Amino acid sequence: MTRSERAMQVWQILVAAAHNRQSLTYGQVADYLGFEGAGVLAQILGQIMNHCKEQGLPPLTCLVVNQDTGLPGSGLSTVEDLPRDREAVYRQNWFSLPPAQIKDFEAQA
Repeated sequence: MTRSERAMQVWQILVAAAHNRQSLTYGQVADYLGFEGAGVLAQILGQIMNHCKEQGLPPLTCLVVNQDTGLPGSGLSTVEDLPRDREAVYRQNWFSLPPAQIKDFEAQA
């Protein structure tokens, strides 16, 4: 499976999390994907982060946090104010948007 296909899967996971006003740990996302560890998520989350920025959407990837700190990784460069940005993610009606496509993430690779 390509990184863009994985980004599509993670997008769907994060949209559901946003709808339920929840954050997920890197480990939880890795488990949903059947990954052994969370270390492979950085590039996938980067594609989603860039897609959100390009589309003028709240930073959906701020919902993925470190289990110990409860904070997103330092590579999440589009977050300016975490509490405010997270609330914007929760308020966004993600289901009203046209569904993201694999090609949307290929452009971010």
